[in-house]
Amino acid sequence: MAMNWKRALTWIIGILVLIALIIFVKQVFFGSPSPTQLMQDTMTLRTTNDTVERAQLISSMDERVKEIESDAIAAQWATLADCIAGDVCTQDDYFDFLLMVAVEKKDEVANSDLIVNVITVNRYWGNSEKIIEFSKALSDADGQVEALQLKTVRNKWQEVIYCDGKCAEFHQLFFDFIRLLMSV
Repeated sequence: MAMNWKRALTWIIGILVLIALIIFVKQVFFGSPSPTQLMQDTMTLRTTNDTVERAQLISSMDERVKEIESDAIAAQWATLADCIAGDVCTQDDYFDFLLMVAVEKKDEVANSDLIVNVITVNRYWGNSEKIIEFSKALSDADGQVEALQLKTVRNKWQEVIYCDGKCAEFHQLFFDFIRLLMSV
């Protein structure tokens, strides 16, 4: 009888180890949904005109949004998807989605606080009614850029500042800067 008890315990332990191993392998090889990849895909979708590539990006982004399981991100995705379907998206629509992902998944997105400030700067640049919000975000972002002590980030930030909201590539500079921030 003692032998059966030991055998049963050995089987139970073996099964638990197998389950733990399966979970570990799944996490390593399949990982959890990446908010950073979702943000990268958003910026790619913004500039892609190829119908098939857009469809693939929209499909994969929709899956990632579901896997992330955030009501706020899902709601913002629905808004972005609606404007994509109507072909009426503005730069702000894309920035709004990036902002929501950065806020909701701040622990998983590199430099999320800086990204939030950068999007705020973009949103309020030249808006005299939002001068206080703009100034705070710009000051905070500038300090965060300096704290990173990365020449590539500092140089890209200087391009944004030099543009001063007046150059043709104003929004693109911000998207490029956000992409850079997620990669360092």
